[in-house]
Amino acid sequence: MSSKKNGDIRGFFKSAGASSSQTQERSASPASPAPPAPDVFSSPQTPKTPKTAPRIFKRDDEIKGSDESDDSDDSLGSITGALGYRVGPAAHRRDPNVLSTPQAKRIASGIHRSPLTLQPKRHKFDLKALINHSREIERTEESVRRADALLAQTEQESDDSHNSDAENEPKRLDEVANQLLADDDEGGKGDKVRRAFKRSKDDEASSRKHCYFFSQEEPPSSPGKHTFPRKGVSGPWKCLSKSGTRRQAFLMGLPYTFLAKGETLPDELFQWILDEVCTEQNLELRRQYINLAELSEDNAQRLVNDMRLYSLLEVVGGPKYAREHSKFKSTAEVRQEYLKRNWSPLVAFLQLLERIAPSLQISSAISAIQLLLRMSMDPVVASVVREHHMRAIATLVSSLAKSKSQWNTACDAICSYIHENIDDPELKVTALSSIPSSSLHLVDLRRRIAAESLFNKPELGRKPIDRYLSFEMIRNRLDAADFKPTNKADFDFERLRALTTLMDIVIDRANFMVRRDTDKASSARSSTPTPKGKPSMPEVETEVSAKEASAAAEQQFNAEIDILAARVKLIHDRIRDKASRKNVKLSLLGLEKRLKYAVRTKPPPKKDIFALEEMPAAAGDINVPKQRNFMRQWAQKKDASADREQQQQQQQHREDDVLDRASYAATRGRRRGAAKNVPVAVG
Repeated sequence: MSSKKNGDIRGFFKSAGASSSQTQERSASPASPAPPAPDVFSSPQTPKTPKTAPRIFKRDDEIKGSDESDDSDDSLGSITGALGYRVGPAAHRRDPNVLSTPQAKRIASGIHRSPLTLQPKRHKFDLKALINHSREIERTEESVRRADALLAQTEQESDDSHNSDAENEPKRLDEVANQLLADDDEGGKGDKVRRAFKRSKDDEASSRKHCYFFSQEEPPSSPGKHTFPRKGVSGPWKCLSKSGTRRQAFLMGLPYTFLAKGETLPDELFQWILDEVCTEQNLELRRQYINLAELSEDNAQRLVNDMRLYSLLEVVGGPKYAREHSKFKSTAEVRQEYLKRNWSPLVAFLQLLERIAPSLQISSAISAIQLLLRMSMDPVVASVVREHHMRAIATLVSSLAKSKSQWNTACDAICSYIHENIDDPELKVTALSSIPSSSLHLVDLRRRIAAESLFNKPELGRKPIDRYLSFEMIRNRLDAADFKPTNKADFDFERLRALTTLMDIVIDRANFMVRRDTDKASSARSSTPTPKGKPSMPEVETEVSAKEASAAAEQQFNAEIDILAARVKLIHDRIRDKASRKNVKLSLLGLEKRLKYAVRTKPPPKKDIFALEEMPAAAGDINVPKQRNFMRQWAQKKDASADREQQQQQQQHREDDVLDRASYAATRGRRRGAAKNVPVAVG
């Protein structure tokens, strides 16, 4: 048994297979005779253990410790079935739906949900809402088309009368509104539509105004060439009379060679060069003409005047020269096609005027500045040729500012021209915006024109305006009726914006408000002698008094600036917020901030209700003393409660200290008594 027990396991399967085969053979063969009885031995034998029959395993029996996999080959089962073998019970098969993905969400039923998590069923796209929205858009577009058609028809019917526009007549506006709302069930909306039309018309009329300088008709793209003056050209300049080599001679610089040798440019040739500057299409040849005109200083001084300048601009569509100018009329219409025209001839004219400006006479330079200021009200200057225009004005002003008397005369003529020909403050502001602020003389000219326009006094342009201006004049002008806006429809807010800009230009750095105090301080310093060596006591006292005077002047100046800023803020706060009044409020706010943080010598101090000094009555508040008393009482109460709390804490600390000392003394006494009663060991 031991040898079989420790044998190879493959023998177990072999014996099982052999036993099974033998069993099958016995079942197939006929019954064999019984085995013979065993021999009986004479000697007694040990009873043998009966041998157990080997176990016959069936196909469907499970062997312990084997693989627990339930996989089976279906093909073997079919083969054994075909051979006639005994087939055991069918193998267990899993349900294929157990491990498959469910076709729909498995929602537990019968579970009560919180009402806070319940949300209505929402679609990604609400088709009904989209359809209604598209129909509403179509109805709105159709209404706009009908309104435009009705207004156009009304304008065509009223062409014979310019004062009967359909947009300004209430009856016709009501008719248009009724026709637009004919399909509407709700009545009484005609008045609302009429008011809406009127507001849109008012907003359009309140837009920026300008004045056209050039004609609306587009000039020819290729203007005709001027005839070369062959009769007036003689000497070395006669070689330019040939049309075949003239262009090449100018490009090669032959006229420069003649001027370098001392030759004088003929007047006829100079006039022809001026005419060709604005008509020549070749940029390089145009540049050569401008250079020759700049070098011919004598010709420019004698031949260039206001009439000649106007004749040069006729090629671009400019007006004809007139000695007496009429009032300039403003309009709010801007045509985009007008701005998209070819303005290269105008650029060439401005470049020519910039180069020959130092050679012009005083009267010609003044006329040129007046011409440029008249041109600056055209929208093409602010959008197309602004840089060239500003450079030309700056060069002309610098040429006029060589002498003081000449400068005052020029400023008087320019200011009178603006004051007499322009009545609209918006146009004046547009003209002033074209003058740069790159030099002191340009700033002086801007301030003189602005002062005449703001105070309506022509004599202010004759001399520097700081001699005439004062704090009282500025304050009284801010108190005028045109600086008191009302929220009615008839108030012109664009005019208020223009007046605010003029006021900002006039005030500038407000040097006129500190001039007299500075003069007093400087006269006090100059009247005191300056001895050599150490300064004497009178000199020290004079310096101290001068410092005190300057400090007092500075304080007075800041106080006046604060008053002006408060006046401007009051005007700003009177205007209600509206889209059409946004520019006006921005102008007023900009002036207020500039007065506080740019004109003032120091930033305004923060308001402190605990301050001892009272505010001025003009800019103060009657509630400030009450607020100060309330805050003072509140602070005193807080201080008293804090003192009481501090005293209570100190008293508590003292009591705790006394208790700690008493407990410490008692503990120490007990320790001493215990130490005395300790027995001493005797050795």
